[in-house]
Amino acid sequence: MKNSEPPLPLLNLDLNLLVIFDTILAERNISRAADRLELAQPTVSNALNRLRQITGDRLFVRTGRGMEPTPHAERMAQPLREALATLRSALHARRQFDPASDRRTFTLFLTDLGEAFFLPRLLAHLRSVAPGVKLTTLPMPDHNPQAALESGEVDLAIGNLPDMKTGYYQQRLFREQYIGIARPGHPLFADEMSLERFRQASHAVVAPHGTGHSVLEQSLLKLGLQERIVLRVQNFLVLPAIVIQTDLVAMVPRSAANQLASAYALKLMPLPIVLPEFVVKQCWHERFHTDAGNQWLRSQIAQIFMEGDAVLAREEA
Repeated sequence: MKNSEPPLPLLNLDLNLLVIFDTILAERNISRAADRLELAQPTVSNALNRLRQITGDRLFVRTGRGMEPTPHAERMAQPLREALATLRSALHARRQFDPASDRRTFTLFLTDLGEAFFLPRLLAHLRSVAPGVKLTTLPMPDHNPQAALESGEVDLAIGNLPDMKTGYYQQRLFREQYIGIARPGHPLFADEMSLERFRQASHAVVAPHGTGHSVLEQSLLKLGLQERIVLRVQNFLVLPAIVIQTDLVAMVPRSAANQLASAYALKLMPLPIVLPEFVVKQCWHERFHTDAGNQWLRSQIAQIFMEGDAVLAREEA
């Protein structure tokens, strides 16, 4: 007896529709999905309408939080993501990597602070050992940054990354701690930064998406200093220009503060509060652990930036 259900029209299915579906799922917004894919917004909307016709489901519904997936879309998500990852891996598989001749472009998740700290030394090194290799950096997205590493769209994430869990390898590069910055001649900090004067100061804070730096604002809130937070910014690198022209103070990682102090007249001070040290690490998905190019890039980053012995771990489910 023949099956009465019509077969899914796979022969006519444009695989780009699945890529668009996966991107909308990650961004929860048509405009952001279009920007990420470098497509016109109507193109993405038309693709979503075609998928709705194929599946017989609305897939995404507009809410106050953005484009939320329907239950059917949620059921589709993981199998389609795995299928796309498999296709990308098959189409771009490489058995070996020759840094002297390869022209591969690697994509990294880095904060603005990470770009300033890592890229000058890394690029100088790559020019001498891999002149054809190129780098692209992306900020950590608001939603599901793990998907880009799992699919291979992004090769490595580098920084303070507490949310990289199941299925990711992590290699510690160095330990880091926070320090206070203010302008020279700040009326509260002629000498050291005491706790009393720290409480009196006006603060600027930053918390890049997907990183552990939210601890900075949390520490001020625990001290009851929410009214002393007068500026919240998206990036660390704007802080020096603001701090040296105002009476604001800020907390930044020590290595970055030392580097920024060479370009700005900053006063660096130990903090009067206890903040946990954090680990700067590079993370990659287990699917690309044996990829020759990925292995090579990881080894170069470890060679340049790692302090002490390598600590390599993979988080298990």
